[in-house]
Amino acid sequence: MKGCRLVKYIVVTMLMACIAVAVFANAENDNPRTITVVLDDNYPPYSFRDSRGSLQGITIDQWKLFEKKTGIRVEITGMEWNKAFQAMKDDKFDVVDTISYNEEREKYLDYTESYATIDVPIFFHKNISGITGVDSLRGFSVAAKKSDNAINELIKNGITNIQVYDSAEAVVEAAKKQEIVIFVMGKPPSLYYLYKLGIQDDFKYSSSLYTSKFYRAVKEGDKALLDTLDKGFAKISKSEYNTIEQTWFGYANPTIYDGEFFQVLMIIILVIVSIVLILLIWNRTLQAKVEEKTEELSNTITELKHSESRIRALLEAIPDMFFLLDKDGDFLDFHAADPTQLFVSPDEFIGRNLQDVFSYQLYEDFMKAIDKAIATGEIQTIEYQLQITGVMTSFEARLAACEGDRVVGVVRDISERKKAEEKLLDVSIHDSLTGLYNRYYFESQIEAFEEKQTTSLFAAVFDLDGLKLINDTMGHSIGDQYLAAAANIISSSFFEDSIVARIGGDEFSVLAANRSHQDIQECIKAFNSNVEAYNQNSLIQISISLGYVFSDKQNASMHEMIREADNRMYRVKLHRRQSMRSDVVQTMKNMLEARDFITEGHAARMEDLAVALSMEIGIPEKDIADIRLLAQFHDIGKVGIPDHILFKPSK
Repeated sequence: MKGCRLVKYIVVTMLMACIAVAVFANAENDNPRTITVVLDDNYPPYSFRDSRGSLQGITIDQWKLFEKKTGIRVEITGMEWNKAFQAMKDDKFDVVDTISYNEEREKYLDYTESYATIDVPIFFHKNISGITGVDSLRGFSVAAKKSDNAINELIKNGITNIQVYDSAEAVVEAAKKQEIVIFVMGKPPSLYYLYKLGIQDDFKYSSSLYTSKFYRAVKEGDKALLDTLDKGFAKISKSEYNTIEQTWFGYANPTIYDGEFFQVLMIIILVIVSIVLILLIWNRTLQAKVEEKTEELSNTITELKHSESRIRALLEAIPDMFFLLDKDGDFLDFHAADPTQLFVSPDEFIGRNLQDVFSYQLYEDFMKAIDKAIATGEIQTIEYQLQITGVMTSFEARLAACEGDRVVGVVRDISERKKAEEKLLDVSIHDSLTGLYNRYYFESQIEAFEEKQTTSLFAAVFDLDGLKLINDTMGHSIGDQYLAAAANIISSSFFEDSIVARIGGDEFSVLAANRSHQDIQECIKAFNSNVEAYNQNSLIQISISLGYVFSDKQNASMHEMIREADNRMYRVKLHRRQSMRSDVVQTMKNMLEARDFITEGHAARMEDLAVALSMEIGIPEKDIADIRLLAQFHDIGKVGIPDHILFKPSK
C-alpha cells in the first residue's frame, strides 16, 4: 500500500511538472524573454545616475513595474543621448526611451503613446534682456544637447548659430563657465542642474519655445513588440503612475493625518464657520444696510442731478450742435446752443430720417459714415454746405458710435475756417502786388497743360522795359504802380480762362489752350491797343516787350514753347532798348513839369546858361549833350518827395 501511494505521488508530481513546463513554454512563446532598452542617462528626474553610477528616475521605475507586471525581463542601458539615439538607429537595441517625436524619426521608428509632457523654454543669463521668444534669438549663439529635438525647432525658425553638447549636464556646466549665455533644453533637467551647480539665480527662462512629449519607440514595422509595450504599460494603474511621479517630483498624496492637509482642512472648516457667522450677522444687520444703501442711492441721485446740470451747462457753453441718430439715420435727439444754426426747426427733423431733411447725395454720405462708425468704432468726419438764413454755411460733422447701434454727431460751423483756408490758398498761388498767379502756380499749370488733350497751345512771355530805371529814379512806389499797370494791361487783353502769371520781378507769362490762331492774333492786337491807350492818358509811358508761340501740333511741349517765347521776347527787347531810354527820359520830363509849379521855365533857362558856359570854357561838343541832360534833370530828386514836404513854408 505504501509503495502504491509513493508511485501515485511520483506520477502526480511528474504530471504537474510537465504542465508547469508547458505553461512556462507557452508564456515564453507569447512574450520575448528579454527586451533591451536604451535611453538618455542624463535627463533628471526621468532618467539619470545616482552617486554610485546606477540608473534611477521616473522612467526606470516605470520599466521595473512593467517587468513586474508582464514577467518580461528588461535590460536598460543609459548613455549620452546622441549615442543612445545612434545606437537605436544601428539596431543595437529593441526599444529607445526618452525620445521626442519628429517627422524625420518617424521614417524608421514606430512610437507608443506618450507618457510625459516636457516644457522646453529658452534659458538666458540674467544680464540679458529682451529674450521673449525664438525671434529674439537672432544674432545670438544658442546651446543645445546633441541630437535633441530642440535643434530641429531652432533650425525650423531660422536659428542656425547652435553650439551642441553631449548631455544636459554638459550644457549647464558650460553655462556656469560662461562659455554660453543662452540655451534651449527641457525644463526639468535644466532646473535640476542649475540648482545642482548653484547658478539658479544667474539664469532666467522664457515661456515655452515648444512643448515636447516623451515616447518609447521601436524599429519601424515591429508591430508585435509595439503591441507588447502598449499592453504591458497599460497594466500599470493610474495611481501607480502617480505614485512614481510624486516620488520623484517631491510630493505625496495628503492624508487626514498629514499635518499640512489637516491644517488646510481646519482652515476650510474655519472659513465655513466664519461664513455662517457672517451670514447670521448680515441677516441681523440687513435692515440697517438697506437704510444705508437707500441713503447712498439718494445721494447718488442728487449727485447725478448735479452732474446732469454740469453737463448741460457744458453743452450750453459749447458752440457745437449735437445730434443722436440710430443706425437707420433717424433723428432721436439733439442739442443746439444757437437754434439759428439749425437747417430746419426741430419739429421738422426729430423722429424723421436723414433723407427727409437733406439732399439724396448728402443722405448717402451720412449713411456711409454711420455704417462705418458702427462697424469699426472709429470716428468718421464729413464736411458739407447748407444754406442757413440765406447764407451758404460750411459744416463739419464728426460721427462716433455709442449705445450699440446709435451714433452721436457733433456738428460745427467751419465757415470761418474755410474762408481762412481759401484765403491762404489764394495767397499761396497769387502775387500780392499784381493779383496775378505767382510762379509756383504757373509752373504747376505747365504740367497740367501737357497732360491735357488739347487741339492747340499758346504761350507768351512779357518783360516790362525800364523798371529798374524807374525804381532808381522815381522810387519803388512808382515802380509798383508801373508793374500793376502792366499786369492789368496783360490780363485784360487775353481770354478769361488763360493762365496769367507774374513769373519774375518784371516778367509775366500767359498760357492758353484750344484757341485758334485768329483768336490769338485778336488778343495780341488788343494788347497793343491797351498799351497805346494807357500811354495816351499817363505821365509814365509804359513799354512791354512781348514774345509768343502758337502750336496746333499734337503732344507739343509747353516747356519748349515757353523757352522759344522767352527767346523771341529778348530779341524784341534788344530792338526796343534805345527807344525805351528816350521814352523814360520823356516820362521824367513830364513828371518834372507836372510837379515843379514854382519854377516854370527854370529848367530851360538852366540849360541855356549851362550850354553857354560850356562853350565859353571850351568843353567838347560831344560832351555838351550830357550837360544839356544834366541841366534838364538837376531837380529830378523832387519827383520822389511828397508835396507836403516839398512845398511847406517852414524849414
